[in-house]
Amino acid sequence: MSTTNGTEANNPLSADIRQLGNLLGGIIREQQGEAAFQLVEEVRASAKARRGGDSTEQLAALIDQTTLDQKRTLIKAFSNYFQLINIAEDQQRIRALRDRERESEQSNTPVSETISEAVQRLCDSGMTADQMHTLLKKTRVRLVMTAHPSEAKRKEVLIKLRDIADMMALLEDKTLLQREQKHYHAAITRRIEQLWQIQPTRAAQAKVADEVDFGLYFLTSVVMEVVVMLYEELQTELEKCYPGEDWSNLPPILRFASWIGGDRDGNPNVTPEVTLQTMLTLRRAAKQVYISDVEYLRDRLTQWVDEAQINEAHTQRFDITPEDKAAYPNEIYRQIMTVIQRRLESDFYQTSEALLEDLQAVATRLSENSSPYSAGGSLAWLMRKVQLFGLHLLPLDVREDARLQSAALADILKRYGLCDDYAALPEVEKQALLTREIRSGRPLFPQERPEKFDDNTWRIISMWRMIAKAHRTYGPQVIDTFITSMSQNASDVLTQLLFAREVGVGNNLDLVPLFETVDDLVAAPQIMTVLFDNEQYKTHLQARAEAHSNPGGLLHQQVMIGYSDSNKDGGYIASNWNLYRAQETLAELCSSRGVALELFHGRGGSIGRGGGPTNRAILAQPPGTLHGSIKITEQGEVIAYRYGNSAIARRHLNQLMNAVLLAVGQPQIAEAQTPIQPEWTAALDELSEYGRVAYRDLVYEQPGFLSYWQQATPITELATMPISSRPAKRGAGGFGAIRAIPWVFSWMQSRAIIPSWYGVGYAMETLCVEREDGLTLLRTMYREWPFFQALIENVQLDLAKADMGIARLYANLVQDDGLRDSIFGQIQAEHRRACSYICDITGQKELLDRMPVIKRSIERRNPYVDPLNFIQVALLRELRDLDPQSAQYPRVLREVQATINGIAAGMKTTG
Repeated sequence: MSTTNGTEANNPLSADIRQLGNLLGGIIREQQGEAAFQLVEEVRASAKARRGGDSTEQLAALIDQTTLDQKRTLIKAFSNYFQLINIAEDQQRIRALRDRERESEQSNTPVSETISEAVQRLCDSGMTADQMHTLLKKTRVRLVMTAHPSEAKRKEVLIKLRDIADMMALLEDKTLLQREQKHYHAAITRRIEQLWQIQPTRAAQAKVADEVDFGLYFLTSVVMEVVVMLYEELQTELEKCYPGEDWSNLPPILRFASWIGGDRDGNPNVTPEVTLQTMLTLRRAAKQVYISDVEYLRDRLTQWVDEAQINEAHTQRFDITPEDKAAYPNEIYRQIMTVIQRRLESDFYQTSEALLEDLQAVATRLSENSSPYSAGGSLAWLMRKVQLFGLHLLPLDVREDARLQSAALADILKRYGLCDDYAALPEVEKQALLTREIRSGRPLFPQERPEKFDDNTWRIISMWRMIAKAHRTYGPQVIDTFITSMSQNASDVLTQLLFAREVGVGNNLDLVPLFETVDDLVAAPQIMTVLFDNEQYKTHLQARAEAHSNPGGLLHQQVMIGYSDSNKDGGYIASNWNLYRAQETLAELCSSRGVALELFHGRGGSIGRGGGPTNRAILAQPPGTLHGSIKITEQGEVIAYRYGNSAIARRHLNQLMNAVLLAVGQPQIAEAQTPIQPEWTAALDELSEYGRVAYRDLVYEQPGFLSYWQQATPITELATMPISSRPAKRGAGGFGAIRAIPWVFSWMQSRAIIPSWYGVGYAMETLCVEREDGLTLLRTMYREWPFFQALIENVQLDLAKADMGIARLYANLVQDDGLRDSIFGQIQAEHRRACSYICDITGQKELLDRMPVIKRSIERRNPYVDPLNFIQVALLRELRDLDPQSAQYPRVLREVQATINGIAAGMKTTG
């Protein structure tokens, strides 16, 4: 496939794209023939001409003339092209990162947005070594891989893409011989051939075990190594800035967790047995990593006993066998590592502390016996890995719907004659009843399932008993967080406490309310006030603090705030502003009660679900809301994008930790920030309401909107894709039961992307009409307020990705002409209005003028995404005219699903 023009010929990125495109073109010729290749080129040229001003009808006519088999070839060609262009762009990003680091070394200044820069800035601002120790002790970042598998690619595809990326990186070596270059080119060609022949999406519905395997791939191949690398970088910078201080025993400031296998919210496939099996799988994976590392050390710690003597008393703890001595005579460290390997393989170690004690014993002996360098390096690396990931690899969060837990409680109370209709009780009476039951210690769960208990009740009971079993089997660290989604009242959290007390895990579990809708975010501070005033809940927080030895017995409360559902509920501005306000008021409340607040940000991958640069989002939080602990979800395709390449993962985590260290240490930084002005917050109050009204008027109040959405996007067909173990809906119900992921995913496919910007233009226009200085005020807010700047720049990204010409194609699928013209007209007008105001506020002629790399990437991709959209529309029209029972239906549906996969790759996001 031809990909570049003459002006780009000497650009390394263009050269990579051209090289990969040519290899793909060669595969198309070999696999499908010259005619197929020429068809691909003709479609590409027509799409490019359309962007240059030619009519849409020409490309549409060309697509309509193709057979289903020809469409299949086109889908594969353009989809695989995007997989390859993503690799090329990643490679270019890595070049830029390496160039910056090289310049940094020459100038002896740290690279911006890195851990090193944060430490140096804090040091330069006057932070002492003692203050830095305190800062690191209270800083806790947990990134949570979630069970939201919106990633459309199979792991088998990801492995091939990583192979290609690795070989492209090797080709960067200017000293390669010609035969070596040929070898790598041939290897890349093999992988492209395999990509051409593989089924890109899963043939069967994904199981929870598949999702666990997906997460493990990134954890064990990239995350573990990169996280340890970051700690090494942090230690190096601390030693540079604070010489003479001991920084060898750093606290665990960055860790990972997972919802995969523990998130039961709306997913009946996550049973107690599945969660227990997930923990076993994680444990086995961790052990395998450590065994591999121990084997590596065994073959390198070859010190001869005469050169590095060791007291026999120091080896007694290892039970070295005669066979070990015979295998490695006079090589005592190899003998010891063999014992450690055997202990790992036989489950000798019940805790990671026991494994660390053995490794520390080896490191100590090496240091004492003239081998200080061997005591560091790979051995120290392994010890850090064990400290951070343990034998359990990472903890699982468990999440369940508040309504299901409340229904189970009502059933239990009724069966035991304690309350005939718990659901009908006023909230205050529910709280009183729950408080009495928690205090009483009365057992509620039967040992065996009574016939009169319904399925949901027994499911909830089994879930809580599973948590207790996991704690007994592996220790409380394997599940230390229980999240209740759709928390709307204090009784929802007290129900958690009652059930946790029932199974004996209350002291070892953070009980976390999840506030999701706009109304829930507004109500969150009042709900937490009620909980902090509740005697039994206060007792729980105190016990939790004592169990964790919190400094000074400081109480700790984790609160999760949801970006996805609040956006789906009220639109982008209302969601973000109510999230901001909720964080402010929750922080103020917790501070007044002597409680350390840990906010858990439920951010999605796309802008419409809270996505965007994580570091910018952290720095844009309300002042005073980040005191040390923070949790953030890492979801779906974001996992593959951020952790599929170790260099990009390192950059992402550096940016994130830079933001956290500066935000937590901000009081010690001398530079002043512009105070947030009351008129700014007043303006956001107005913008939020204007935007909410406009968004809800379209999505919730507009007659026929649901029908428009179902016809003008591939939402119905998307729901058939086997990319997730859980259904697209939380349960029975209409639009309200639809999950935010397919909601955003469907609009991304049609290129309308309304969840991330609809209502923004109207809100800004209304403010400027109501206020004479409105535009000036918005420009000032953008220039001086990090929160508003992040909001505007995130909106700008999806406005630029949106394409009303393509969205119109999808609108033409709507059968009712009046409905189509009315709703699409509103969408188009609002997009035009939002683009205009964003440009006015940012001082740009066009969107992304100040982000040329991103703008060029979108422009480069559009001629290749467009054909997939045209093909998808043609296939949707054909599919919806077919009898679902016909032989042709599954064939066409399969190709629709393939276009979904390809467009997701082209847009670099799904939902």
